[in-house]
Amino acid sequence: MDNESKANHNRMKWWKIGLCALGLLMIAGAITYTLVIRNAGTNVSSDAASTPAAMAKNEQTSTGISELNWVKTVSQKFINSEFIFVILPGSADATKTVDQTVAGTIDKIRGDGSVVDVYTLSAQDPEFQITADRLKISKFPTVLLFASTGNGAIISGDITETKLLQAYLTVQQTCIPGNSGCCPK
Repeated sequence: MDNESKANHNRMKWWKIGLCALGLLMIAGAITYTLVIRNAGTNVSSDAASTPAAMAKNEQTSTGISELNWVKTVSQKFINSEFIFVILPGSADATKTVDQTVAGTIDKIRGDGSVVDVYTLSAQDPEFQITADRLKISKFPTVLLFASTGNGAIISGDITETKLLQAYLTVQQTCIPGNSGCCPK
């Protein structure tokens, strides 16, 4: 092979890798989208409602978590943040792992210049079970994500840095495609 054909071969190889990565991101985005908009009646908007309390009120009108004290506390922290992770703990070992995963994710997000914060709701807090019931969360630990765009997500089960970063990228968008009334047609 001459140098030109080797260069063409390498370019084609990178294109294939790029297309594969794009496909995987699209699949991950679709999965994250289903987590963000898991109820047909959920309306995520990007208007002036940019605090977790306002988002909770908009997103969960039928369940209403906006009046809970922890949401109000997070709303105060959210004034200076673009993105908040809220950890609902499970067993000590699982929660420790999730704490480390969230910390690593936050470090990467902060590397982009974003202001990110984390809040852990104590399992002994009386509002912990109320939150779990209203958001239909049955598996702990769970991470709730709130973005200044007015969007949010719930990650339960196997919580990885990749899933958290994918959810971060999805909920920071001002408009999530397919959401009724949000995006221009």
